Parts: sequence; structure tokens; C-alpha cells
Amino acid sequence: MIESNINDQKKSSELGLVGTSYKFSSIEFRESLMENFDDFASDFEGCDEKFVLITCNRIEVYFISENTSNILEKYAKDSRYYTAKGKDVVKHLLLVSLGLDSFLPGEESIYYQIKNSFVKSLKNGEVKSSLKCIINRTLSVSKKLRKAGLITSKKEIASEIAKKAVDYLNQQSFNAVIIGSGRTAKTIYEYLKGYSKSISIVTSRKLYNAEFPGAKVYSYQELREAFEGSDIIFSATTTAPKDYIIDEDFIKGLQNKPKLVVDLGVPRNINPNVKNMGITYWDMEEIYKITKNDNIAPEYLDSMLKQESDSIYLAAYYKKIRPEIKNIMKRAYHIINEEALIAEKHLKDNEHDTDYVLKKMAERTVKKLLGPILSNPKNEDDLKSKINVLEALGAKNEKDSDSHKA
Repeated sequence: MIESNINDQKKSSELGLVGTSYKFSSIEFRESLMENFDDFASDFEGCDEKFVLITCNRIEVYFISENTSNILEKYAKDSRYYTAKGKDVVKHLLLVSLGLDSFLPGEESIYYQIKNSFVKSLKNGEVKSSLKCIINRTLSVSKKLRKAGLITSKKEIASEIAKKAVDYLNQQSFNAVIIGSGRTAKTIYEYLKGYSKSISIVTSRKLYNAEFPGAKVYSYQELREAFEGSDIIFSATTTAPKDYIIDEDFIKGLQNKPKLVVDLGVPRNINPNVKNMGITYWDMEEIYKITKNDNIAPEYLDSMLKQESDSIYLAAYYKKIRPEIKNIMKRAYHIINEEALIAEKHLKDNEHDTDYVLKKMAERTVKKLLGPILSNPKNEDDLKSKINVLEALGAKNEKDSDSHKA
């Protein structure tokens, strides 16, 4: 619940999330939702803030509103959607930013998709102080956890899909076509150039030689020429719903049909019916089936994610506290986070048993937190006060210990 003096928002405004993803809905459903997105978005009109994240695998709206409970209640009845409120929203966003809710745990492309969507939302004024704080801090924590080596997989989805496609073809050399020239297209190109005899890029914009060195570049008007003689086609671009770049009639006009067509778009760029023409067709739903055995997320991160997401949530909703208290909280957060990372590493490496690691973490944390406060007494009264604090802590620890023994 947002307090009335925080961020100048209504007293009853709450953080909420409504979304759908490859785990909850079919690709046809997500295409339909994108086609009628204005109707879906109308439920979030009048929100204090909102952040929309749309990728090939998910459609999510993060929002702050006084009507949050009613919005969540509406979508909670439909199993194709997931909903969350308060701290759970932040934890979900952190999971997504780390790639732990993706096909391949730890994949990095989602981090940049969130970042790019965030920049757009800032420009159009939909994201303001609270969501800005949450998203900024989430991206920062995500980057920190990756740097700390706590995310075991750093694969790009596009790179892994390209690998699966090459394995499927099982040819020493082949001709490939990539439709698109963005980040996904570049990732696929980087992987394929070590295997493919020739790579053609189809794009609507002017390319520089350094972007795809050695590749042949075609415009959309030259699509048929680019496709002729290709063994595999990757579509890594976006189009309007049902506005297919390739359909059955197009394939019929080719002298040599491709063996494999991979459509990474949602909405799809290639008509799924081409699979009825003797071509292997993969869309994102089929790709999920192929890669889902790789989807093993590290369980040891759960406690760390809860701690981090709670801190992000508190930072967003209690920004207007007194500076001196804020400094103490900042120091405490830094110390606890530092000790938690050390403890996680010890537990992950199985260096000590859990009780020993947690006990040592607690001891070091208390010492670091209270050290500056209890040191250097100003006078006799200050010394007595500090001794009282220590005695109170000691009495509490003994009490806690006795209760555990009982």
C-alpha cells in the first residue's frame, strides 16, 4: 500500500502485474492479444503509472493504481494469465530480468528487452517515480548478480535456437537466410557464420559492412531471389498480426524449397501452413518443446531473490524518509547483501553445513552493523547506553537460544 505522502500518489494505490507467457498460453492466444492490444490496455487506463513489456514469449503490464485489486480479480479468473501484487511483482520482474523465467535460464536478451521498453516508457511518460525506481534497481541488481556469477547460464535464446537448427539440418555446409537486422538477427548470424556456406540478410534498412561482414544483403523486394537455393530460413523481425512475409503461394514459386523454416516472431511472420508443403516449420511454441529440457533454473537463488526484491520494493515506496535514517538503511542493506552473497557462495560450494554458514553470517552482520554505533563513546552516559544495548542484545540472543532448545 502506498502511503499518501509517498510519491504524491493516492493512499490506496498499489503495485500490480497482469501478464501471459509461453508457460500459460498458446502462441495463437498471444497473437490475438497483440492484435487486440488496445482492448486489453484499456483496463489499465487511468493508472498512476504503467510499464508494458512485450517480447516473443510474454506480454506483461506492471502498474500502480487505486483500482489494482479489481483489475487483478478480473484476470485471476482466466488461467491464461498470471497476476501478482506488491513485493511479488518486484520478485517476478527480477526473475524475468535474470532470464530465469525464459526458455533458457540466464539468457541475456531479456535484460536488454526490459531496458529498451523502460526507455520508451520513460519517454512517453507512463513510467514515473515509483516504477522508475523499481525498474532501475531491478536492472542494477540483475547486472550485479550476473557479475557475481550466481546465474549459471548466460546463453542467448537466438544462439541456442540457431544451434538446434544446425543440429537438425545435420549438413556440413548449407545456405542460410535471415530476415531482419536487429539484435536477434545478429546473434543468429554470429553463430551461423562458422557453419554456413553463405548467409543472406533481408532487411528494410541500409546496412553497413561491419554489421554482417561477408553476408549478402537483400531488400524485401528481392525476397524471392534471396530465398532461392536456401536450406534454412530464420525470421527475426516483427510484422503486423496476420501480415505474413511468407505463405504457401510464395513457397510454391520457389524452384528449391528450404528444408527448415524458423519463425521467431510473435505475431508470426511466416504462415504456419507452409509445414504442409514438406517443410519443417518451427515457431516459438515448437521451439519451447525442443529446448524445454534445458530449462533448469538454479534453486539456490530463491532466498537471494526474495531479499533483493524486498529491498527494491522498500526503496521505491519509502523514499521520503529522513536522510540520517536513509544512510543507516543504505549501510545495513549493503552489509546484509554482502554477507548474503558470501553465505550463498559457501552453501553453493558445499564448504560448510547450513547452520554454521548462517550462524557466521549473522555474527558478521551484527558486528558490522553495530560496530560503528557502539564504538567511541562520547561520555560516561553514552558508554552506559552502549553497554545497555549490548546487554539487551545478549539477553535476546539467550532467550532465542532457549526457545530453540525447548
